[in-house]
Amino acid sequence: METRPDGTTIVIPALNEEEGIGATLDSLSAIAADLPQPVEVIVVDDGSVDRTAEIAAAQGCRVIRHPANAGYGASLKTGIRAASHERIAITDADGTYPVEELPEMFRELERFDLVIGARTGPRYRRRAFLSPMRTVFLLLTNFVVGTWIPDPNSGLRVFRRSTALALLYALPRAFSFTTTMTLLMTLQGRFIHFHPVAYHARLGRRKIRPVRDSLRMAQTLVEAMLRFNPLKVFLLLGLVPLLLAPLAAWLAPAGIGWIVGTVLVGVAIIVWGQGFLAAMSGRGEEPR
Repeated sequence: METRPDGTTIVIPALNEEEGIGATLDSLSAIAADLPQPVEVIVVDDGSVDRTAEIAAAQGCRVIRHPANAGYGASLKTGIRAASHERIAITDADGTYPVEELPEMFRELERFDLVIGARTGPRYRRRAFLSPMRTVFLLLTNFVVGTWIPDPNSGLRVFRRSTALALLYALPRAFSFTTTMTLLMTLQGRFIHFHPVAYHARLGRRKIRPVRDSLRMAQTLVEAMLRFNPLKVFLLLGLVPLLLAPLAAWLAPAGIGWIVGTVLVGVAIIVWGQGFLAAMSGRGEEPR
């Protein structure tokens, strides 16, 4: 599909968001004149059973409907493929992201490959504090890429359609779509800018399931490490027996403890050796 380089497409994935979609579209209408013209808004209705699609269509949006729930990432893929313009923004339909920041983010896109709305404010900090998994995930993400990423999974971001299309094959259909995009583009050496934005209370019911989505994000991290930097996976795995070695030597009976500890140190060395071999043999695919 040939796209126009002069305008803007805003993709909004939505699943049962009748309580927030109207206010989100009103906010977009208020700032539409400040966006690169013409402006197209695509609402991808991901199998909603409420009035989400009806409300979006009534406000003049282009509505694409999935016959059943396919996932957050799948909805974004649908919208990106259908976009008429090279400049693309994505945001949520629940009012949590300040879409009034989009004009400035598009201006920053002239110098960067990806501009991410990095969430700030007391509401976001409180959520991060109350979610230890989020903190662990953030630390592991930065360990994977070797650089500080303040908000890898923000759902407010702007980028070029051609850039996203080249990555769609590797991007998941679930909530980890944005996280994976951030990791891949960072590992590719792309220029990414984090634009601070306030984070608001959502309108409507939350769709995130902490345990399920945490496991999926962990899977995303492991896949990224195995694909692009397998040595880091082996470094983490080797730390486990290395940390257990002195504990075994201290708790186990005399003689046996030192034997077990020595074996565990040997296991750590073997695991790290495998990691170095994996890195040197090129099994970690180089980002394109």
